[in-house]
Amino acid sequence: MTNRDFYNETKWCESCRTYVHFVMSVNHSYCVQCGSRVKLFNKDDSRRFESEVQKRRWKAV
Repeated sequence: MTNRDFYNETKWCESCRTYVHFVMSVNHSYCVQCGSRVKLFNKDDSRRFESEVQKRRWKAV
């Protein structure tokens, strides 16, 4: 990971309804725009990611 990757990283903010830059604390990350807690993916992206992991999981054996 380079500095460029670090500064471009985003997470999903439910309050802003978009991927945003964030600040991290020890336990959680927070949106720099509104201060709400953020998560890695929105619901659709999370389902897609989980589906891809499951597909690849069985191929890796």
